[in-house]
Amino acid sequence: MRATLRKITCFISMTVCLTGCGVSGSISNEVETEEQLSVSLNEEWQEEQTEKEKKYQSLLKSGEYTEDNIYVQLDPYNASPLSALLLFQTEDAMTVDISVAGKDEATTIKNSFDDYETDHSIPVLGLYPDTENEVTVTLTDESGNSMEKTVTIKTGTLAKSIATIDVKEADTQKMELGDSELTFVVPSTKRAYAFDTNGDVRWYSTRYNSHIFKELDNGNLLYLTKESNDADTYNVLLETDYLGKIYHRYDFSSSSAANDTGKSEGEMTVIHHDGIELPSGNFLLTVNDGSNYIEDTIIELNRETGEIEKTIDLKDILPESFYEDYDSTSREDGKVDWFHQNSVEYDEADNSIIISGRHQDTIMKIDYSTSEIKWIMGDSRGWPDSYQKYFLKGNVKASGGQHAAIVLPDQDDNDETTDILYYDNNISVTRGDEETSEQYSEARQVRINETEMTIEEVWTFGEELGEDYYTKIIGSARCLSNTGNRLVNFGYRDEGHTSSIMEVTEDGETVFNVNLTDFPTSAWAYRAERFSLYNENWAYQFD
Repeated sequence: MRATLRKITCFISMTVCLTGCGVSGSISNEVETEEQLSVSLNEEWQEEQTEKEKKYQSLLKSGEYTEDNIYVQLDPYNASPLSALLLFQTEDAMTVDISVAGKDEATTIKNSFDDYETDHSIPVLGLYPDTENEVTVTLTDESGNSMEKTVTIKTGTLAKSIATIDVKEADTQKMELGDSELTFVVPSTKRAYAFDTNGDVRWYSTRYNSHIFKELDNGNLLYLTKESNDADTYNVLLETDYLGKIYHRYDFSSSSAANDTGKSEGEMTVIHHDGIELPSGNFLLTVNDGSNYIEDTIIELNRETGEIEKTIDLKDILPESFYEDYDSTSREDGKVDWFHQNSVEYDEADNSIIISGRHQDTIMKIDYSTSEIKWIMGDSRGWPDSYQKYFLKGNVKASGGQHAAIVLPDQDDNDETTDILYYDNNISVTRGDEETSEQYSEARQVRINETEMTIEEVWTFGEELGEDYYTKIIGSARCLSNTGNRLVNFGYRDEGHTSSIMEVTEDGETVFNVNLTDFPTSAWAYRAERFSLYNENWAYQFD
């Protein structure tokens, strides 16, 4: 296959409303400044990956490998050291069940491949590092006859940049666990990794990661990385999987990159805090657009072509004074980080997006088609009169420096309400709650009635932990779908030297408590996720 590289350059409109600053923004890709954000749909990797898969297919079809002589390829795509690929043929069509032996039942990883096949290419995930792993392979024919085989897979030592994991508590009877679920650490830099209830690492990637690590509807991963681990800029977005196979690669120009530290040197990002999949399959990304104002632009990226289909500049939506008058003196690079968008969530119910802006202590909902504001959650102090009608009313403390706002499935059988779960750092940056600021951080669930424009708080966790668990930056909260438990990440404890992840029940009982320490600078847990290595939508196959 001939390698190709298609480059799409999109000029981001920097139009700013200078007269009155209305509340509905424009979306434009017209050339209006010299600043630009360019994206390349990179296909140069395909030739090497295709050659690997041709080799595996040749081995599979060679006739040498049967259920009694299974071929084992450790780390088949050179990106996932605790994975392997099993290749073998059977005379009769058979299903395959695999089991990677854990230290106990809760840490044994299992998966079933239910199609009757004679050619078997079986991904093995969840191996222990530096271990001779015992993998049980159970084969069943269409008559129900079964046979069991055992494969031993030796892995290498664990990468040094992964944190020390100290499990304080793990009540596996009350935790939400499946046959292959792990707790994933999404870092600000260095390695993404996942560990089991004993604190043993069972998956990690050799490709460095920053902030963007999302499961997609097809079971693949949206993953932000670099050209190489020693590069300065996170500007490569991958669609990949836990085995390390690449499906799409998008290269962003590093010229529009910036960093969160405000320094002129050090690691930088183009896609900075979040990326999600839209119902269309396209990606919605928070980006730096190359202008002096950073972390205030959202783009929709066409998944198949790499073209930027839509751009939302938050300066077209929010008051001019917010960005024109924002104090940027603390940044060495002179950039203005006035909004600091750290999450975006799509709400299918009304084709809208919910965004979080740390530096405005604000969460808000915007119509995705028109960019018109639907509601604003936060303190209305300092907002122009024309925006006051968008503020939700209710006896709810204003959040401060919050992160990771997500929409929950229906909680009260009421079509007029929406429940939002987010992590409230509780630091008043511009208009947070000054009375409680910096005393604690917490996960919060609020219920919004969009018809009545009201808000109420329905669940919190964290205030009771006090200042010891206060985190001035980063953090996340997730709702686990089967139990309703929450996975809460206090990512920046002890001035960034400790990340603490807890799973708590709806009643506030802690059933899982983990401390991460001894990680490299900035390699803290930006977010924590509970994902399954073998999620139900993922199916491995050769291209």
